[in-house]
Amino acid sequence: MKTILIADPDLSTAGAADVLDRHGLTTLVVSEARTALTIVRSGTPIDLVITEIRLPDMDGLAFLDTLKHCRPELPVLVVTSSGSIESYLYAVNLGVVEYLNKPVLTKELSGLISRVLDHHARPGVSFDAA
Repeated sequence: MKTILIADPDLSTAGAADVLDRHGLTTLVVSEARTALTIVRSGTPIDLVITEIRLPDMDGLAFLDTLKHCRPELPVLVVTSSGSIESYLYAVNLGVVEYLNKPVLTKELSGLISRVLDHHARPGVSFDAA
């Protein structure tokens, strides 16, 4: 089973987690960057991180930088309500898979997640969005 870590204080993103759960994905939803980093550093198998740029306890770009230093192979999607060209360029240079501005349709997000998970699959783990 694939696990997605969502770091976003916005409840609408947490609502997307319900849809992902129905597709057989495990979602961990946290509102703070430090909590997300604790989960990643704990060794919990995470297949994808979805994050907002504006987080209450840490600058989202600093979070991305720390996350990429911790687990450079981990794919990251940015879904933000406070995007800028500067944050987009910084995120892309760090290697984020996609940078989207809210609102994002759940169907669009689900399709993107499916493609990312298929491309970055852990051995022996598959994703079926059916």
